[in-house]
Amino acid sequence: MYKTIMIILSLALALLFSERSIASFGSDPCDEPVPFCPEDINQNGEIEINDVLQILINWDVCGDGTFRPIGDINGDCCVDILDVLQIINRWDAACIPKGACCMSDGSGCLEDVNEVDCFEQNGIWHGEDSLCQDVDCPIVGACCFQDGSCADMFDSACIDMLGAFQGLSSTCGSVLCPQPGASGDECNEAFFAFLGQNYFDTSAATPSSPDPDESQCLGTYLNWEESPDIWFVFVAHDSGWVHFTTCEVDSYDTSIVLYENSCDNQVSCNGDGTGDDDCQWYYSNLDYEVQAGSTYFIRIGGLGGQTGFGTLTIE
Repeated sequence: MYKTIMIILSLALALLFSERSIASFGSDPCDEPVPFCPEDINQNGEIEINDVLQILINWDVCGDGTFRPIGDINGDCCVDILDVLQIINRWDAACIPKGACCMSDGSGCLEDVNEVDCFEQNGIWHGEDSLCQDVDCPIVGACCFQDGSCADMFDSACIDMLGAFQGLSSTCGSVLCPQPGASGDECNEAFFAFLGQNYFDTSAATPSSPDPDESQCLGTYLNWEESPDIWFVFVAHDSGWVHFTTCEVDSYDTSIVLYENSCDNQVSCNGDGTGDDDCQWYYSNLDYEVQAGSTYFIRIGGLGGQTGFGTLTIE
């Protein structure tokens, strides 16, 4: 292959003094990035001998701030041996844009897939160089509703129907949905919580096991000590920072713990909060960056086992 290319190079050098093609731009083209797969100069989807000939026609031409010569594929705005070496390195390759592909069955996302292959797998292609981490693919899992029912569905549909999505690959056969008339005394009997005020009373509650991990909120006086507690479940309909607080002027000294997507995945806690207005002497609050479609369990107890009534406000 290399011998053939060198023969063609020698023959084509005779064309160097012929009319040279240039690509003109409205602004300095040397400041513009090279296009996708620049080795495919004639844009026929393949890197082959006609692309080499384009380099030879414009050999030794450099842009002067008003044009970029056709054949500049390494982005230095000159056509020289570096462009030849780059095109040889990708010889016979196909120039097909690849990106992220969302599976329409909700099974997740595939990366580095071309549009045709994505379509053949009944997927949704998100464009050249897209990444799974940057696209919002629909996923299928269990969705719990306030009446205690459950359905396997897309996360977006679950959110639209005010359900609590239980995560990718969860099924109604593997999750425990809160039941109507739940006591809130255990995680699987959690009350549904919504943005705004959610009333609670821990007077008749019993301690849940195990106690929270206080290392996530050292210095805030969580002091759980097998406190009687109640649970709420909250589904995030949008991504962003959410404020959870038990601030209420007539309430007691509360402690709060947050879990994400399961009752044992603790992500935050607080014993004594600050920054809220018109609160009891000691209250708890925390801020957490939630993800749309994720489910959060809020566990409320009291300093040293204290109990009482109060309001969980989510905003």
